[in-house]
Amino acid sequence: MQILHKSADNQSIKKGALFLLSNDESFFNENVVNINSIVAKIILCSSIVPITFVIMPLLGVWVVPHLYSIFIFSYCFGFSTVFLILNKYKKGQIICMYLEILVCIFFVNILGIKNIINISIAYCFAPFISCLYYNRRLTNITCIITYLSMMGVFWIRSRTINQRIVYTTTPETPLQWFISHSIGVTVEFIFVFLISGFMTRRTHKTLQNLVKANTERDYSYLKLQDRNEFIVSLNKELEEKNKNLLDTQYRIINFVAQCLGSHDLFTGRHVIHTQKYVEIICKELVAGGDYVEELTDEKIKLLSTAAFLHDIGKLHVPEGVLNKLGKFTPEEFEIMKSHPTEGKKLLEFLPKIENGDFNKIAIEMAYSHHEKWDGSGYPEGISKFEIPLSARIMAAADVLDALVSQRLYKEAINVDDAMQVFEKSKGHHFEPCIADAVIRLKPIITIIDQDFKTAEASTNAEELEWWQRYHDNLRI
Repeated sequence: MQILHKSADNQSIKKGALFLLSNDESFFNENVVNINSIVAKIILCSSIVPITFVIMPLLGVWVVPHLYSIFIFSYCFGFSTVFLILNKYKKGQIICMYLEILVCIFFVNILGIKNIINISIAYCFAPFISCLYYNRRLTNITCIITYLSMMGVFWIRSRTINQRIVYTTTPETPLQWFISHSIGVTVEFIFVFLISGFMTRRTHKTLQNLVKANTERDYSYLKLQDRNEFIVSLNKELEEKNKNLLDTQYRIINFVAQCLGSHDLFTGRHVIHTQKYVEIICKELVAGGDYVEELTDEKIKLLSTAAFLHDIGKLHVPEGVLNKLGKFTPEEFEIMKSHPTEGKKLLEFLPKIENGDFNKIAIEMAYSHHEKWDGSGYPEGISKFEIPLSARIMAAADVLDALVSQRLYKEAINVDDAMQVFEKSKGHHFEPCIADAVIRLKPIITIIDQDFKTAEASTNAEELEWWQRYHDNLRI
């Protein structure tokens, strides 16, 4: 495992190095394209020079042949156009860079040969242009070519000079003129070489560090993004597993509730009915402005699911009592009244679901759903807000289904009569706002009750007959 971890780290380092290198190259390659375009425009702007050659003679300043002016103009305009086109193609961009520098060098030389330029600093034009590429090798080559071509220009110019007076009246030969000028220009050009080299090297290093810093930041961001994506993916996987686990837990709860049907004819159906009634009562309370903060969508889901287990304590009630035909004796009723306490005991062994929130609600519902708002209920006889909200809602759903459903000891009553019971029990058995919510739900309850009766009609008579035979056998 450790070897795999180290291998992954090495791959990450190599990937990072390649990322840094590619970004470094990308920046300087992009710079070449941009500077190529700028230099091409500078060369194009240099075509103004031959235009001045035409204007100045009219002012009596220069005397330049028109043919020479046309040549310089064509030179600048033609090469700038070629470079702008060539710079559009990736393969031609490096070639374009070198050709532009050469064109700049020879542009100055062409002017120098004609003795139009007498200021030696003009020969710095090409070296300083080369500094923009941040390429030390290019700058060094440019300086060398510029210097050699400049010496060539001075040699050619020296051939056209027979005599020249420099500071004295002593005649000067072409060789003497060349040597005296080349020494001075060489000293000047050494400074140009050093300055341009230093500028290129320093600027390249600074930009390289900036690119590296930005690239490292971007790479770190990408790594963080990859890690976040992995964490998100892992969280989704865990959420899916938790969802599946929770779904399985709810299925098991539903199964336990269904198992009650084998112990009591009506309890199995009853918990299914009350689950639906708890859900619609909660939503109606929220719609009416009651318990809006408490009854969130998640809380309502927990309440309606926990309703499956509110009568789980009936598993500890003897079948002879639980399924008795007719009313209970006082002793039997006391046994029946034990099912909330028995339910609480059973649910205390239930593994934690939803961080224990579900367990708390299930125990509240099982233990306190027979408590009454006025304190006359059981097992503790608590009243009003001492009764948990979940149990107060469960009490309403429990009584509602008991009223509209058939039992072994009674027949079902219609929904209208059930609503009358809730109206009379408001403030006594039920919290007023919960009773009002049930009454407002009358149209929906009517539909739900009818749907339940229709779905259960085919098996109801058969199961009643089975339990009748069961009791007949008990009497024998």
